[in-house]
Amino acid sequence: MPNFVMRTSSECCGFLLTAAVEDYLRAVFCLSARRETTSTSALARYLELAAPTVSGMHRRLAAAGLIRRSGHHRVILTAYGERHAVEVLRRNRLAKVFLAEFLGMPWDEIGAEADVLEHAISPRLESRLTTALGNPTRDPYGNPIPPATGEYVESWPGSLCAAAPCRNFTVERVTDDDSHVLRLLAGLGIHPGRVIARADATPHSRALCVEIDGHPHEMTAAVGHLVFGRAA
Repeated sequence: MPNFVMRTSSECCGFLLTAAVEDYLRAVFCLSARRETTSTSALARYLELAAPTVSGMHRRLAAAGLIRRSGHHRVILTAYGERHAVEVLRRNRLAKVFLAEFLGMPWDEIGAEADVLEHAISPRLESRLTTALGNPTRDPYGNPIPPATGEYVESWPGSLCAAAPCRNFTVERVTDDDSHVLRLLAGLGIHPGRVIARADATPHSRALCVEIDGHPHEMTAAVGHLVFGRAA
């Protein structure tokens, strides 16, 4: 039998890419792609870390040439940092497909497990996993899987909240950061590929109204901002 060594960290250009570093790079990439702030406080919330811990990571990664500081206390990835972030993102989303299709894990549990597995997938295992999964292009949440080689640009369509009322809305992807929201969406049958109707808001209500299979439902605007797709 072949021997597979658990991939816990790697080194590039003399800098150790630990799991914590990879988590940080992926967080900066994902927040930037969604046009959200990458301030210290925003990254601390996303990573569930203390702000001083994130500030310390800023200094280490800036010194290594992986990030650079921008205005308003934001950070952005260098080309070098973005390359590593995309590699981590690819492993993460491949792991999500594996957990969903091979192990049949619930939608709301996949993300946490994939966040662990992404650090343990070696290049050889990644190649075999890609083949075994049939070269998938999207994960269970509709997120595109970056190619193994070549450039990759992450883009997001408009949110359900931004869609005009009384229009059909095809769900393309949902954010997978909140397991509670994922359970709510699964209960409503809202998933990538699903067509729902964006209805008018009810009088004196801030709730977002949608129709699914002809039945009206309400959700908070906060949830509607986490569902993305295109109106027709």
